[in-house]
Amino acid sequence: MAKLLSYYSLCPINDVREFLGLSRDVDTGCVINTLGRNIIQVVKLSNQKLQHSWTSLDRLTSKVVYDFRSERYVAVFGNRQVRCWNRDQSDINKVKKLKFFRSILELFTLDNGQVLVLYDDGSCESLESAVDTRNEDRKDPENILKKPNIDPAKEAILNVTAITVDSGNTILAYFVKDQEEETLTLNYALLEKESLKPLKGFHKITLQRIEQKVHLVGQSIVDGSAGPSLITIWSDKRIFSKPLTFDDEAHHKSIGNFISILSMINTSQPLSMIGISKDYVAIYANNLNQDGATLLLYNVQFKVVQAKQLFKVYFNNSRFWLSENHILLAFGQTLAVVPFKISKEQLSDMVGTQRSIELRSYVDNESINEDCDFNEGFAFVGNLESVVDEESDEEDSKPEKVYKIFESVETFEESLRKAYKSNLQVDVLRDDSLPDDTIQMRLMANVDNSLGPLVFSEKFEIFVSELEKHGFCEMEITDKVLPLMIEANASLDIGKCLKRYSTVSERALVAVLQYALACNDQPPSGTKITDLEQLLDRYEESAIPASNPSEEIKNLDILECHDVEDSSRNDLLNIVLSCSFNRRTILPLVRKEIDLNAVLRLLDHLLHLLTDPVSSLMDSPTNSDNFNSDDKVVEWATLLIDSHYQQIILSRDGKVRERMVNWMNVVKQHSDSLQELKSLAPAVLRLVEKKTGEGEKHVNKWYSVETVQLY
Repeated sequence: MAKLLSYYSLCPINDVREFLGLSRDVDTGCVINTLGRNIIQVVKLSNQKLQHSWTSLDRLTSKVVYDFRSERYVAVFGNRQVRCWNRDQSDINKVKKLKFFRSILELFTLDNGQVLVLYDDGSCESLESAVDTRNEDRKDPENILKKPNIDPAKEAILNVTAITVDSGNTILAYFVKDQEEETLTLNYALLEKESLKPLKGFHKITLQRIEQKVHLVGQSIVDGSAGPSLITIWSDKRIFSKPLTFDDEAHHKSIGNFISILSMINTSQPLSMIGISKDYVAIYANNLNQDGATLLLYNVQFKVVQAKQLFKVYFNNSRFWLSENHILLAFGQTLAVVPFKISKEQLSDMVGTQRSIELRSYVDNESINEDCDFNEGFAFVGNLESVVDEESDEEDSKPEKVYKIFESVETFEESLRKAYKSNLQVDVLRDDSLPDDTIQMRLMANVDNSLGPLVFSEKFEIFVSELEKHGFCEMEITDKVLPLMIEANASLDIGKCLKRYSTVSERALVAVLQYALACNDQPPSGTKITDLEQLLDRYEESAIPASNPSEEIKNLDILECHDVEDSSRNDLLNIVLSCSFNRRTILPLVRKEIDLNAVLRLLDHLLHLLTDPVSSLMDSPTNSDNFNSDDKVVEWATLLIDSHYQQIILSRDGKVRERMVNWMNVVKQHSDSLQELKSLAPAVLRLVEKKTGEGEKHVNKWYSVETVQLY
């Protein structure tokens, strides 16, 4: 799940256009802030403390970077002079300058620690190679390239990105803006590993859609799961994606495929974009009502917005930088730091994958590819011919046909439905409110036959379906629907919700846990407890049916189709205890929301689950591979003891001590069992390695000694 944390201001800036930028420092959590044309600072992001600072008399023309190979800071002055100094240098004005004969546009620090030098003509090389090229240019001025990649007088370089691919090479990509024609072109090239020079020149993609009256509002390069790709956002709110290929025959005139429509922002003004992680891009844009700005985290792979943060004022000249897990956004006269988190363990759960099949997209009839490859390859071939099936004795001797002729359209559609059913995991649900010949098909990843179809009651299902249609993630859906279910006392729907969605926030989980404990506190409504003696007298003569060894034991820990208020009151509690959670997040919530008495009852229930051979927690289809009931019970018990440790220690109640002693005895039994297994491990290892014991006599078969009596 991607999440944006609260932002804070790092330092004020005079003008975004005059701000040279930021780069990563040698110390973790620090950034090099080229605050002005003469001021350089090294700031720690966690506490905004200044680590180092320098002031230059000469005018800086690029952000300062750190060269991890030479362990020095590198800066460009006046586009043609470079200085390198270490962190102990107090006055950088005394450092010797290196004069270059080419105009340097900017410096970049790559993932491997190298420094990339980008010239204003679009060419590039490493810092070490640039020093050698400088000496060659000084000896032979005519050696300077006469045919640059771009014309600096007419074109400007924007949004430079350097991505290291799996092969170890670096891809350099930047956008070139033509000042006269107002067109934008993407230039990208694969660089050599050491010299960082282009291997086969630059590939170019013109960013334009001629067939429609739209204009480009945002563009960025994102490192995706399938490789780097170009992401563009247009004024009609459509997002296009194009993989960056290096095939000479590749079609570079297209901007790629249409992937989705970003309807929650206003695209009448330019926006800012930057790739922050695998398949993630950060977007800073104007709100729909033009009353502020919005920062979005958009997942390119699943085509959904994962997180958003609002700002009061929108600035169309904002700029992005990235430092580890921090987004640095410069807008107006503020440099904001926005921390973010991306959970890799629940990547498939953080998107709205539970979309309903009834969703009618407004792009169903549009081309998914600008080149119309799909539409040109798909065409209607005509009606099916009516064929009468005839049996023949010679049918077995004929060669097998590679095609099949259907006798009618109905048989063809039936065969097609079978093919879809074999390739897709679907649930076919029938609703009494629909006509008899109408069915509803749903794609569900979480299927639990013990609860039946994971479909809520009518009102909750309508509400959840609308949330799924609008692309809400699982955590957002559960945060909205679980409080309503708790208020409506819909325990069966709560159990289905926890089974249907695998990602539930810790706050909602604690609320459901409180509800399950409250249900167990109340006696069953409408039921009368029969006297135990009368119950024994009534069934004294009844015979106990013989048990069937082949019959499987019914799982008593599953919420069946009845309310919690009847006999199976711990079923909902067990479903809650089976859910996964973040210990650091849920610990303060449990300490605040659940009292000591409820914790003690939970410890008793967990002890029963740990010692009873039949009772256990129930896994879900999403965690069935790595789910262990005992591990989850121990995890919850440790959490409860840690959250109420002080209250348990200070309590003088004998029952509290008795519960802790019972837990101590159970833990000691398990610890002793582990010690026995530990002592058994060497013997098992010797058996596996086919080694004999130490007490056995070894027989040497090379020679033998015999005693012979001669006389």
